[in-house]
Amino acid sequence: MPTNARGKFPNKTPEDYLLEEGDLASNPETRTPVIICVDCSYSMRQQQRLDRVLEGLDTFCRDMERDPIARDSVELCLISYGGSMARVERDFATPDRLLEQGLPKLAAAGATPLADAVLTALENLELRKRRYRDNGITWYRPWLILIGDGDESQSPKELLLAADRLKEESGAKHLSVLCITVGDEQRMECASLLRLSPDGRVQYLRDMKFREFFAWLSRSIEKTSQSMSGEEARYEPTATWGEVLERPQE
Repeated sequence: MPTNARGKFPNKTPEDYLLEEGDLASNPETRTPVIICVDCSYSMRQQQRLDRVLEGLDTFCRDMERDPIARDSVELCLISYGGSMARVERDFATPDRLLEQGLPKLAAAGATPLADAVLTALENLELRKRRYRDNGITWYRPWLILIGDGDESQSPKELLLAADRLKEESGAKHLSVLCITVGDEQRMECASLLRLSPDGRVQYLRDMKFREFFAWLSRSIEKTSQSMSGEEARYEPTATWGEVLERPQE
């Protein structure tokens, strides 16, 4: 939901922390953190865009759970952004744990606080990396995936700050950023995603091909998890589901 009393981050009990510590202690695999930020603004009701995202995300989690390497190494975090702020709907967890919890039931309403989603994602990622360090766990380059159909509606100033942060993290090879626009081709609003994309490119998801996109993402994440530390994985072309849009030269 766009707003409620839960706040930006999940309220965790001491038992939750003990369970997480147990998972970290019992599983020494190098982690691949993946953050997926999903637009929950009002316009995502069109063409059942939000429902289609969640269907694809469920398939993605099940693909990760079936892969013997990804099951123990991939950790997923789901962030919604709609209304007045972004919110961590599901904190970092392995695919089986996430499926056990169940994907959240999201509703589309309100504005598009896209910059807040990015800044929330970066803050939560730093918290997770701290937990990794405390437990002696290494990690591959994290993924940040932004999915939306509209432009920033809350704070243009924060959008520029978020873009600078992503450019810095990507340039240092600390983060892989993938921006996906799912809007109406005739009235596309993706200037904010183009601004946030470190390479100035956004993938336009043609014909609502969410299943194809998440299948591609599954294979890409699996390649990351199977690669040697520091090795650059080679990913499949995106042409089967996406069309590349580029930021105009300034």
